[in-house]
Amino acid sequence: MADLGDKLDDIEGLADKRLSILGLRFTPTQLGLAFGLVSTIVGGLYGGFVMYQRIEEIASLDIGAFEQRMELIDQKIDNQEKLLTSIEGNLRDNKQLTYDIEKRVNDKVVYFEGKLDKFENKVDQTKVELEDRIQKALDNPLAN
Repeated sequence: MADLGDKLDDIEGLADKRLSILGLRFTPTQLGLAFGLVSTIVGGLYGGFVMYQRIEEIASLDIGAFEQRMELIDQKIDNQEKLLTSIEGNLRDNKQLTYDIEKRVNDKVVYFEGKLDKFENKVDQTKVELEDRIQKALDNPLAN
Protein backbone atom coordinates (compact mmCIF):
# COMPACT_ATOMS: atom_id res chain seq x y z
CA MET A 1 0.00 0.00 0.00
CA ALA A 2 1.35 3.36 -0.94
CA ASP A 3 1.80 6.25 1.47
CA LEU A 4 -0.94 8.92 1.42
CA GLY A 5 1.68 11.64 1.03
CA ASP A 6 2.97 9.96 -2.12
CA LYS A 7 -0.55 9.79 -3.53
CA LEU A 8 -1.09 13.50 -2.90
CA ASP A 9 2.20 14.30 -4.58
CA ASP A 10 1.16 12.28 -7.58
CA ILE A 11 -2.26 13.88 -7.88
CA GLU A 12 -1.43 17.55 -7.90
CA GLY A 13 2.21 17.73 -7.24
CA LEU A 14 1.58 19.54 -3.95
CA ALA A 15 5.06 18.83 -2.72
CA ASP A 16 6.41 21.08 -5.43
CA LYS A 17 3.84 23.85 -4.93
CA ARG A 18 5.17 26.89 -3.21
CA LEU A 19 3.55 30.25 -2.77
CA SER A 20 5.44 33.45 -2.82
CA ILE A 21 4.32 36.12 -0.35
CA LEU A 22 6.31 39.34 0.11
CA GLY A 23 9.25 37.75 -1.59
CA LEU A 24 9.24 34.71 0.70
CA ARG A 25 8.36 31.23 -0.48
CA PHE A 26 6.01 29.07 1.63
CA THR A 27 4.46 25.65 1.29
CA PRO A 28 0.71 25.26 2.03
CA THR A 29 1.57 23.43 5.28
CA GLN A 30 3.80 26.28 6.43
CA LEU A 31 1.05 28.77 5.64
CA GLY A 32 -1.52 26.70 7.64
CA LEU A 33 0.82 26.52 10.64
CA ALA A 34 1.56 30.24 10.41
CA PHE A 35 -2.18 31.03 10.24
CA GLY A 36 -2.85 28.86 13.30
CA LEU A 37 0.00 30.49 15.22
CA VAL A 38 -1.08 34.04 14.30
CA SER A 39 -4.76 33.37 15.12
CA THR A 40 -3.78 31.86 18.51
CA ILE A 41 -1.68 34.93 19.35
CA VAL A 42 -4.39 37.36 18.21
CA GLY A 43 -7.07 35.43 20.16
CA GLY A 44 -4.91 35.46 23.30
CA LEU A 45 -4.30 39.19 22.95
CA TYR A 46 -8.03 39.83 22.48
CA GLY A 47 -8.89 37.73 25.55
CA GLY A 48 -6.27 39.61 27.56
CA PHE A 49 -7.64 42.93 26.39
CA VAL A 50 -11.22 41.97 27.37
CA MET A 51 -10.00 40.76 30.77
CA TYR A 52 -8.08 44.03 31.24
CA GLN A 53 -11.27 46.02 30.50
CA ARG A 54 -13.23 44.02 33.06
CA ILE A 55 -10.55 44.49 35.69
CA GLU A 56 -10.54 48.23 34.98
CA GLU A 57 -14.34 48.31 35.43
CA ILE A 58 -14.05 46.58 38.79
CA ALA A 59 -11.16 48.81 39.87
CA SER A 60 -13.07 51.97 38.96
CA LEU A 61 -16.11 51.09 41.11
CA ASP A 62 -16.88 53.60 43.84
CA ILE A 63 -16.65 51.50 46.99
CA GLY A 64 -17.63 54.48 49.15
CA ALA A 65 -21.07 54.60 47.55
CA PHE A 66 -21.53 50.89 48.27
CA GLU A 67 -20.46 51.42 51.88
CA GLN A 68 -22.94 54.28 52.28
CA ARG A 69 -25.70 52.17 50.82
CA MET A 70 -24.81 49.28 53.14
CA GLU A 71 -24.90 51.64 56.14
CA LEU A 72 -28.31 52.92 55.05
CA ILE A 73 -29.57 49.34 54.74
CA ASP A 74 -28.14 48.53 58.19
CA GLN A 75 -29.97 51.53 59.66
CA LYS A 76 -33.23 50.44 58.05
CA ILE A 77 -32.78 46.93 59.40
CA ASP A 78 -32.09 48.31 62.89
CA ASN A 79 -35.22 50.48 62.69
CA GLN A 80 -37.27 47.48 61.58
CA GLU A 81 -35.88 45.41 64.48
CA LYS A 82 -36.79 48.16 66.96
CA LEU A 83 -40.26 48.45 65.49
CA LEU A 84 -40.72 44.68 65.62
CA THR A 85 -39.58 44.60 69.25
CA SER A 86 -42.04 47.39 70.09
CA ILE A 87 -44.88 45.55 68.34
CA GLU A 88 -44.02 42.35 70.20
CA GLY A 89 -44.13 44.23 73.51
CA ASN A 90 -47.46 45.81 72.63
CA LEU A 91 -48.89 42.43 71.66
CA ARG A 92 -47.69 40.92 74.94
CA ASP A 93 -49.28 43.80 76.89
CA ASN A 94 -52.53 43.50 74.95
CA LYS A 95 -52.60 39.76 75.49
CA GLN A 96 -52.19 40.23 79.24
CA LEU A 97 -54.81 42.99 79.30
CA THR A 98 -57.24 40.76 77.39
CA TYR A 99 -56.58 37.92 79.81
CA ASP A 100 -57.21 40.21 82.80
CA ILE A 101 -60.46 41.53 81.30
CA GLU A 102 -61.60 38.00 80.52
CA LYS A 103 -60.86 36.95 84.11
CA ARG A 104 -62.83 39.90 85.51
CA VAL A 105 -65.77 39.26 83.19
CA ASN A 106 -65.78 35.58 84.15
CA ASP A 107 -65.70 36.52 87.84
CA LYS A 108 -68.63 38.92 87.32
CA VAL A 109 -70.59 36.29 85.38
CA VAL A 110 -70.04 33.76 88.18
CA TYR A 111 -71.06 36.38 90.77
CA PHE A 112 -74.23 37.32 88.88
CA GLU A 113 -75.08 33.68 88.20
CA GLY A 114 -74.96 33.12 91.96
CA LYS A 115 -77.16 36.17 92.54
CA LEU A 116 -79.55 35.00 89.81
CA ASP A 117 -79.78 31.53 91.39
CA LYS A 118 -80.60 33.13 94.76
CA PHE A 119 -83.21 35.37 93.11
CA GLU A 120 -84.78 32.40 91.32
CA ASN A 121 -84.90 30.51 94.62
CA LYS A 122 -86.61 33.49 96.29
CA VAL A 123 -89.08 33.77 93.40
CA ASP A 124 -89.81 30.04 93.66
CA GLN A 125 -90.22 30.39 97.43
CA THR A 126 -92.48 33.42 97.06
CA LYS A 127 -94.52 31.59 94.43
CA VAL A 128 -94.99 28.60 96.74
CA GLU A 129 -95.93 30.87 99.67
CA LEU A 130 -98.34 32.84 97.49
CA GLU A 131 -99.95 29.66 96.17
CA ASP A 132 -100.29 28.39 99.76
CA ARG A 133 -101.94 31.70 100.80
CA ILE A 134 -104.27 31.65 97.82
CA GLN A 135 -105.18 28.05 98.55
CA LYS A 136 -105.83 28.87 102.24
CA ALA A 137 -107.93 31.87 101.24
CA LEU A 138 -109.93 29.72 98.87
CA ASP A 139 -110.32 26.96 101.45
CA ASN A 140 -111.46 29.33 104.18
CA PRO A 141 -112.55 32.70 102.73
CA LEU A 142 -113.63 34.07 106.09
CA ALA A 143 -110.28 33.51 107.82
CA ASN A 144 -108.64 36.54 106.30
